[in-house]
Amino acid sequence: MPGNIRIKDIRMLITPYPSFVHEDANMDEIAKMMIANPKARSVYVVDKKLRLIGKITLKMLVRQEFRDLIPLSSTSSFYSLEWIGKKYAKEIMAEPVYVKDNDTLKTAFIKMYENGLDELPVVDEKMHLIGNIDMLELLTMLIEKKEQERNKKYLRLNINRPFQKRF
Repeated sequence: MPGNIRIKDIRMLITPYPSFVHEDANMDEIAKMMIANPKARSVYVVDKKLRLIGKITLKMLVRQEFRDLIPLSSTSSFYSLEWIGKKYAKEIMAEPVYVKDNDTLKTAFIKMYENGLDELPVVDEKMHLIGNIDMLELLTMLIEKKEQERNKKYLRLNINRPFQKRF
């Protein structure tokens, strides 16, 4: 059953390393980090000890950077007004939803589904950011397990991107 697979077994299939910035990173640094990893749709915010303290999504960043283009008549203008003058990651970050290496694929999916997320940070017991897991990794594992259950050859997308057998 795919739901019993541990996060540690799949978290590096697509995105080997999470994108992160320190809490005092400015908007340009956040944007550069987001651009450097186009597969990710979030940049995680860490403190000086690399502990996860927040998350900035691409949508949040775009709203901040393009806030002057949002028409005043738009209802979203209220959203942009609360960010006026915000310049640092710690000022715009959202509370992170996360998983740990020993959590299951099912746990990750439920957290993503309930929170409308496409990816989650992975943390250790002390909240250090150690990885990232996204919907594509969950889908990859689900398809592999279905193929395995049907006794067919199945493929695995590894870190280097070519397909190969998983087990």
